[in-house]
Amino acid sequence: MRTAIFTLMRLGPSLAYAIASIFLLSIPLLDSHPSSESVWWLHMTILPVMREPIYLLLAVPGVGIWSAAVLLMLASVFGIRVALQPQRHYRSGFIHAHIALIATGLTMGRAAVAQAGLSGFAMPQLQRSDWSFLPLSYSPLGVVLLVSVCLACICCHLTVIKRIKSAP
Repeated sequence: MRTAIFTLMRLGPSLAYAIASIFLLSIPLLDSHPSSESVWWLHMTILPVMREPIYLLLAVPGVGIWSAAVLLMLASVFGIRVALQPQRHYRSGFIHAHIALIATGLTMGRAAVAQAGLSGFAMPQLQRSDWSFLPLSYSPLGVVLLVSVCLACICCHLTVIKRIKSAP
C-alpha cells in the first residue's frame, strides 16, 4: 500500500507534462474550430496553469507546437517509467520532478500578478501581447499540479536520503 501511494505521488510531474501537451494541442484545435465551446473551455481551463512554461518552450529557436507537444509527451511517458522504478532512476527522477516544479512555480509566480499587458515572453509566430486575466489563486488545476509536483519532489528527496543512509 505504501509503495502504491509513493508511486502515485511520483506521477505528479508526468501529470504536469501531460497537461502541458494537452494545452499545446488545444492551440491548433482552437485554430481549427474557433467557435467550439468545448475547445475554448479546454484552452481557457489550462491557460492559467501552463501559459508561461509553454511560452518559454516555444520561444526556443526551432521549437514549434508539434515538436514541443511530442517532447512533452515523451517527458510524461519517461516520468511514468521513473515513477515505476524509482530506485533505478533516482537521479533522473530528481531532475524530472524538479524541472516540473520550476515550471509550475514559474507559472504560480507570474500568474499571481494577474494583470493584463505585454507578456515578458512571446510566442513565435503569434502576437506579442497577452491580454488575458488569469486569476491562478482560484485555479483548482493549478493547486492540484503544484501539490502533486511538490509531493513528487519530496519523494525524490526521500529516495536520495535513503540511498545516502544505506551507502557504506
